[in-house]
Amino acid sequence: MRIRFFATIALLLGFTIVINAQTLGDFSPKEDRGAYGPREFPSKDVYIANFSVNFELYNLRSTSTKGGFANKVMTGDTKASLAVGLDIPAVTLQQITDDAYKSFVAELQVNGFNVINPDAAANAPYYKDYERIDNMEMSLSEAPGVLTVYPSNTTFFVKGFKNSGKIKRQGMFSVVGLDDRMGEIMSYSKLSRDLNDATIINADMYVLFLDIKKPYQGKGAKLTANTNLRLSAYDALKSRMTKGKNSFTDKLGITASKNKEVTATARTVIDFVGGRNKIGGSALGTYKGVLKKNLAINGVLGQEKVQSYARTKNSYIGVETAFGKMYTTEDIAVENTAIIKADAGKYKNGVEQALQTFLKYHVDEFHNKFFKK
Repeated sequence: MRIRFFATIALLLGFTIVINAQTLGDFSPKEDRGAYGPREFPSKDVYIANFSVNFELYNLRSTSTKGGFANKVMTGDTKASLAVGLDIPAVTLQQITDDAYKSFVAELQVNGFNVINPDAAANAPYYKDYERIDNMEMSLSEAPGVLTVYPSNTTFFVKGFKNSGKIKRQGMFSVVGLDDRMGEIMSYSKLSRDLNDATIINADMYVLFLDIKKPYQGKGAKLTANTNLRLSAYDALKSRMTKGKNSFTDKLGITASKNKEVTATARTVIDFVGGRNKIGGSALGTYKGVLKKNLAINGVLGQEKVQSYARTKNSYIGVETAFGKMYTTEDIAVENTAIIKADAGKYKNGVEQALQTFLKYHVDEFHNKFFKK
């Protein structure tokens, strides 16, 4: 007999100190140097091929244990599911992205860079067969539980969209469907050549709010989530997500019947790629700005802990039958849901501070390394 039990929300609130202003944790930027070799950036013209901020808004995870019979004890199966959302208006996320983009462009100009207008890039051979989008919409397709936001009133060129809604990317193996961000970055030397050796910039930032762990399962299925607002250095972001669906709730894995847990890399990174070698076609100059560790955004979210625990049901006493002793037990399923409340103003101030700190540092580093006389 299978019996399912549904538990109520388990939301444990820790003690927090009221903070009037948002502060950042230790800021530890670095250049991800990669392969060594000559580096030259022939021009102070720059073209922003991508600028996106990825906001984690939701996470839905499940874990389970398998029951069985051992040492005269029958144990049932267990399954724990945990769904946690962040209550932030979409308009706030758009404002954060717009402000970060404006500050980024201004920082480039202060350092003497000439930001190329998208109209000048429209006729580049690299963008042949690309789609021009003058105001990119928010997307739930790039990473599980994440809303990807682009700056308003800007133009980007995309190769197309997959059935899942995810953007197709240029790259060495894109013709067989193996496209990723790194492959696209490596292809930018072609775009730089088309734009008279302008430096191509791709900025992709991740703002995460949750840590979900599967502790030792022991006598049942367990999941634990802790709030942790941060600009992500490098996270393996896991959540349930569907493919080929269009509705908001399906994309988050809430209503779709056929969803699965997927993993996406959440890395905050900005790439500068300039020039193209005549032999081999590699870039003349590359600079990749990243974080050594997560940049904490303090004073926004309370220290909250959400748990889901399905404890194993045991049966020690059997019933004698003509076929031997029979044991019965119950399978247990626990589903917990929680919404983390946040002050939109504090969230905006804290996240903007983190984004602008990261971007300003790497623009300055790029300028000082290659253009400061």
